Amino acid sequence: MNEIRIGLDVGTTAIKAAAYRADGTCVARAERGNKVLRTGPGQAEQDMEQVWQGALACLADIAKSCAGDVVQSLGVCGQGDGLWAMDAQGRPVGNAMLWSDTRAAADLDGLVEAGATDAIGIGSGTALWPGTSAMLWRWLNAQGGDAVARIATVFTCADWIGYRLTGQVATDMSNGSIPFIDLDARAYNDDQFSSVGCEGLKTRLATPRRASETLGGLTAEVARGAGLPEGLPVSVGTLDLAAMIVGMGLDQPGQTMLIMGTTAVVNILTDTSDRVPVPVGASALHATSDAIIRILAPSTGAAAFDWFTQLHPKSLGGDTPAEVAAKLNALVETVPVGANGVTFLPYLNGERAPFVAADITAGFHGMRSDTTKADLGRAVMEGTAMSLRHCFESHSGLPSEPVQLTGGGSRNTVWCQIIADIIGQDVVVSAQSDQGLWGAACLGAAAAGLGAAIELACREEATTTYTADPANHAAYCDVYRRYETISTAMRRLQKELNSVKDPTP
Repeated sequence: MNEIRIGLDVGTTAIKAAAYRADGTCVARAERGNKVLRTGPGQAEQDMEQVWQGALACLADIAKSCAGDVVQSLGVCGQGDGLWAMDAQGRPVGNAMLWSDTRAAADLDGLVEAGATDAIGIGSGTALWPGTSAMLWRWLNAQGGDAVARIATVFTCADWIGYRLTGQVATDMSNGSIPFIDLDARAYNDDQFSSVGCEGLKTRLATPRRASETLGGLTAEVARGAGLPEGLPVSVGTLDLAAMIVGMGLDQPGQTMLIMGTTAVVNILTDTSDRVPVPVGASALHATSDAIIRILAPSTGAAAFDWFTQLHPKSLGGDTPAEVAAKLNALVETVPVGANGVTFLPYLNGERAPFVAADITAGFHGMRSDTTKADLGRAVMEGTAMSLRHCFESHSGLPSEPVQLTGGGSRNTVWCQIIADIIGQDVVVSAQSDQGLWGAACLGAAAAGLGAAIELACREEATTTYTADPANHAAYCDVYRRYETISTAMRRLQKELNSVKDPTP
């Protein structure tokens, strides 16, 4: 009979659960899709009840697979930011508005130009984007009606799932950081709420806690539905990114990790933050330690790879992601560093780091009559990696120590080498791809009194190191200057293009 601890990760496009032994061996996994509703221009929403039912189904699958095992704990993480609203009876007030929602973009531009967001930048070390609770709360208020009056609680996805599991309302330090935390006081700051007219939001937020604390026990109703023990200890839900960092065993300033998932993320652990009116990226408190996570998250990562290959279904299609990657990699490897002069700006979904520009668009620059599909494919892979370097350069410079890389893109050997060469630092990739689930499971175990989460996260993992090639890195320094020059010019040009009306069909 095994003793297991469960991790639950409620992402934007997928909900996953896994059961682990204490040594990190995964003994069961379950997954459900998570549908994003695009109900209007800029809108990205999810049905809160459907998200909960997906999470419950995953837990039931795990319980069935692990029948007879002793379940010790449950840890929860999920997509961050957005606005998940609940009334006084614990029912959703409309759909959840997601982190990727851009309906408040114009409002945000006006606030930034007026300097109204400066207090948030100085206090929280975060540059607002449209999908933060502040901007979505402002949008809701501007609509009128009774929706705002009905809202008793505003929290994040992980908080919502935690509430449904235990009946308890809480948020953790990482989810509570953006955008109203004062990083010095580690508490909400009244000036930050008032600066953007969100005084009414403060009373609806839970006080942040450590993710390794116990949220509560599994309710009898949920226990019956999931097939898990009533009263099972559940940890305070945390940001999926924070859980991933715990799962990698990172909790000290100076450590760095990258994610090349659907979106890309540069994560730098530090004991300071950019306390300026308009910081680069965002800051979140670590789930368990006193470290600050500097989060620089370009809006497009591996999604650019998928977009490009889907444009060429005959030549780059395949039955599996690995087959698709192999076809594009074969082309890319025939092209030299710099893609024969082609630069790709990967702003397919606007941009949020190292600058915020919801309206900026993607594009190729430097194409000629002899430009090939292979050139364009390499430019796409280089462009997404350049956005990671752009984040480093805009923050504190290129890393001085090897960095850990995870996400779907980390399984592409050609892309990993490109990233290493562009940032000029070794890239270490684990054979494991479940760090978020594992981190959530370790936080749950810590909440159950089984040990410190970071210590529990230590496990044997096979890793591959991609060593930066000095010659390629030197060449990429010139390519990066080209990339940055075009990006800067495009930001200026986009403002002019916004005044040009497209013809009406």
